[in-house]
Amino acid sequence: MHAVILAGGSGTRFWPLSREQAPKQMLNVFGQDSLLIGALDRAQQMLDAQACEGQIHIVVGQSLLDELRNHVLAHPKWGSASINYIVEPAARNTAPALALAAALVERCDEDGCIVMLPADHLTEDGPRWVETMGVAIDAAADGSLVTIGLVPTGPETGFGYIESDSAHTKQTDSVSSALPVIRFVEKPDHDTAVEYLSAGNFYWNSGMLVARADAILTQLEEAQIAHPDAPSAAGNNDMVKAARLLAADSRDEAALEDFKQLAKEPFDKAALELSSKVKVVPTSIDWSDVGSLLALEVLTQPNERGTRVIGQGVDVDSTNTTNYSSHRMVATLGLHDTIVVDTADATLVAAKDRAQDVRLIVDELTRRGAPETKQSQTSKRPWGSWTMLTRGIGYQVKEIEVMPGQSLSLQKHQQRSEHWIVIEGTATVEIDGQASQIGPSQSVFIPMDALHRLSNNHDSILRIVEVAAGAYLGEDDIERFDDQYARITGVEA
Repeated sequence: MHAVILAGGSGTRFWPLSREQAPKQMLNVFGQDSLLIGALDRAQQMLDAQACEGQIHIVVGQSLLDELRNHVLAHPKWGSASINYIVEPAARNTAPALALAAALVERCDEDGCIVMLPADHLTEDGPRWVETMGVAIDAAADGSLVTIGLVPTGPETGFGYIESDSAHTKQTDSVSSALPVIRFVEKPDHDTAVEYLSAGNFYWNSGMLVARADAILTQLEEAQIAHPDAPSAAGNNDMVKAARLLAADSRDEAALEDFKQLAKEPFDKAALELSSKVKVVPTSIDWSDVGSLLALEVLTQPNERGTRVIGQGVDVDSTNTTNYSSHRMVATLGLHDTIVVDTADATLVAAKDRAQDVRLIVDELTRRGAPETKQSQTSKRPWGSWTMLTRGIGYQVKEIEVMPGQSLSLQKHQQRSEHWIVIEGTATVEIDGQASQIGPSQSVFIPMDALHRLSNNHDSILRIVEVAAGAYLGEDDIERFDDQYARITGVEA
């Protein structure tokens, strides 16, 4: 068994909570842990239930690899786990990503079965989850592509639907057997969704998939042969070829370039909607694709006016409004059908019926080069965390927390100097081979190009304020020489 978690999404519809280097799968808005950690937990639960050897893979782009890996390393349970990171040469949507994962699994395990899970969904775990995936795994043994369909609870217009050849008849929490799929349907209008609900054989498309690795690749190839006029399958053979070449040699320059030139196709369009070997397992597990900021509404019940206040806010006389604030007091007055999301460095105010269009704001901010699309204010690290306090042209100020017994990498910067001021605890500072200890209210200067390391060799937390100055302050201005977490040179400490 191979759990493949697709974690390359940017989450633009969840801005300002989601950022390019901290997308929604890394947010812990919906619980103590992030959506990605939740996906890892479910993957392990599924592997344990199958009582067989298994491997967890995370598919992620190069630009997000180290940020995401730091996020996993910082978790007490997953920091020491064996996870295989599959790095996409370029973001090309789910079909190329899944093809690459399938080619790698096929190469190391020719009979391998893949359970593909999105990293940014909110999904129930426990017995019903295990039973659902067990039915799907059994159904995939014959080479079928097996989807997970949610039994609809209402005429939802925001989801795609799967039509099967028969209705889900069980009235209990048990999972029925896998059913043949007739077709996939795009997001319907309300009247059509009502018809689907009444018919009883339509299910919400969860985006989860179970299939043998070789079946994924074969069905991609057969989709192009069977549907030569389908634009969504026109590049499938090239996709499979590039994926297999990269699985054999990840440094194959020709294969890397071919992968980068692939069309951005979702697996649904490239294979599922065109294949005759697709099944659906209907299930009633709780699930949300966290598709927009409206998903925040699950965090609290509305008042008598339909308004929700989450966090630090206060509201007077607003109706059907959501006020979310993570850092400070946000007051709303007399709003209607509005969502307000406030973070430390950005605030969004939007009409609820435009929640799906938040990516347009991100597009405009990106066009302007605004830093608020890139990095969130706080970032977890295996040694602790850092929080951006302020930044401007040529400088930035961070608060850094280092957990007891932890250490940053031995590193240097080519384009900035740093000044460290200890706020709490005792810091062990190494600069060009010379070590010293500094306590509260003491400071130290790290010149540009100096080889340095910050460590906390004590039993209490270490907090420092770091003032960095230089012409370039990007997180890629780090050359790493030694790191206890075995991370890659050229990324954040």
